[in-house]
This record gives sequence, structure tokens and C-alpha cells, in this order.
Amino acid sequence: MSGTATMRTSTRAPLRPLARVEAEKLIRHPAFLVGVGFVLVGIAMFVRAILSRSGSTWNEDGWTVGVAVAVLAILTMVAANLAALRDRRDDTVEQHMSLPVAQSTRTGAMIAATAGPATVVMLLLAGVVGFAISRVPSLTSADQVHLAERLVAVVMLGTLGVALAGWLPSPFVAPVIGWGLLLVTPGDPPQTWQVLTPWASLRDAELATWHLGYLVGLTVLFGVAALARSSRSRSLVIAGVVGAAAVIGCAAVLLTRACPSRTGVCWF
Repeated sequence: MSGTATMRTSTRAPLRPLARVEAEKLIRHPAFLVGVGFVLVGIAMFVRAILSRSGSTWNEDGWTVGVAVAVLAILTMVAANLAALRDRRDDTVEQHMSLPVAQSTRTGAMIAATAGPATVVMLLLAGVVGFAISRVPSLTSADQVHLAERLVAVVMLGTLGVALAGWLPSPFVAPVIGWGLLLVTPGDPPQTWQVLTPWASLRDAELATWHLGYLVGLTVLFGVAALARSSRSRSLVIAGVVGAAAVIGCAAVLLTRACPSRTGVCWF
């Protein structure tokens, strides 16, 4: 019993340092840096709009920042996917399997590393929001939820990139999925099912919160899928059930309330 516990401790102990190393690699990855460039351009466009005319609001002009962060989230998925495929690309899978670190620990470190890109995005958004508050009317509750959604989307798609590397180990899969995510962006007028896309910006704060919960549930499911490739545990099953319940429950609310049939008008 004590031997098993010692083994589990020794395999889980490297999780934090491994995650730190992988996070540093992610934020230096060319794909992620390109995404940061998009965000800086989006911020510059927003700042220019505010300074060039009066009456600007976050709701009308902040969309450039939101779109740029969405692109960055997709590029984070690509970067995380390529990082998770590093062993296959460098033909070092067997070497790492011989190390006293479980594959699930390395996968968990890759998932935890997505906090690195999310932290960078949080700092960028904090800067632009701080500037916006000093120049335009206060952000609405829905706007604040949308900012949180963008942060969650970075972690969610980064985690999806790790999961794809385990189940579909090809560097071409993540870019194709990323392109598909751009194509399903809600149009004008939006379709009801598009409320389930990551980029649905609901104008009602309560519905936006349900959408945030939906994204968090997806993040949990993607993490479970990534870890399930190399681990089978009770805690993983519980996490999967909780994630699935969150996704199904939030999706049901969004599909029934985002586009009420009595009005024919969608809240996004």
C-alpha cells in the first residue's frame, strides 16, 4: 500500500515543474506569438476608434479585441497540439516512456500549461479594459462575462489541442478544426444552433453566464478526453460526468432561451 502511494507521489511530483516548462514553451511558440500580434492589432484598432471620435462604446468598438482573442485562442490550440506531438515528431516516445514519469502526468502538465497563454491574454485584456473604462461608459455585465469567456476559450482550445494530439496524432487536424471554428462564427441573422459556438456573444448577462458555464464544461470534457488516452481512474470518470452534465444542462438552456420563438429575435 505504501509502495503504491509512494509511486503515485513520485509520478505526480513533476507535474508542476513540467507544466511551468511547457507553459514557457507555449508562450514562446511562433503560432501563439502570431496570435498575440493579432490581439495587439485589435487593441490598436479599438484605441484608435476611441481616440478618433466621441461616443464610442466597448459594445460597438471592442469587437476588434474580441475577434483577435478568438484568433489567438485558435492559434493556442495549434501551438498546444504541436507541443503535444513533439515526442512523435522527434521520435522520442520510447525514450520518454522509460522515464519514471507517467504519461498521464506529462499530459496533465500540457493541459496545465495552457494557463500560460491564458495569463498573457488576461494581462492584455486588463490593460485594454483599464484604458477603456477611463474613456468610454462602463462595461455592461454581459461585456464582463464575454471577457471571461475569451479567457476560458484560450484554455478550452489549448486543452482540445492536447486531446487531439492523443487521439488524432496529426499536425493537420488542429488547423482544420480551427478553420472550422472560424467558419461557424454567428452571422447576421444568427442561427439558433450557433449559440453553442465558442464565439456567441449573448447580449443578456444571464444567458452569457450560461454560455460561460457551457465553455467550462467543454474544457473539462476535453481535459478528460486528453487524460483518458493514458489513464483510467474513478476521478476521471467523475470529472467526465460533471463536465457532460454542465455541457448538456447549459446547452439546453441556451438552445431554448437564446432565440425565443415568440419573438423571433436572438440574444446574440
